[in-house]
Amino acid sequence: MELWEVVRANLVTTVLPLFVLVFGLFTRIGLPRKVHWFIGYRTSLACKNQDTWVFAHRYWGKLMIVFGFILTALSIVGILLVVRGVFTLEPALLLMVSAIATVVTVVLSIIPTELALRKKFDKNGQRRR
Repeated sequence: MELWEVVRANLVTTVLPLFVLVFGLFTRIGLPRKVHWFIGYRTSLACKNQDTWVFAHRYWGKLMIVFGFILTALSIVGILLVVRGVFTLEPALLLMVSAIATVVTVVLSIIPTELALRKKFDKNGQRRR
């Protein structure tokens, strides 16, 4: 594998998990601030009112930060294993594995977020006592 291919695969493969981490940081600090249907964590319960919106974004943001760190660490380990010759993966395959892991992680993070929302709020978006 040429040096340029290794560098390019490393950058792209690490950018995807870092994007999850950065997105988690942004949602954790409260962006987007108002309920809307364009960007952010948008499920029917999360969009009921401002209270559910803020709770969902803070919870989901925390998950994204944790998963972003884990995915970034795993991608760096994978890259090092490929560079050292332990695995012989093409850069495209390495990128595909990173992309699939990122998508699966983001999609699976919906489950604990929805469970936390349902535990904290009723179906109308009112806080449980």
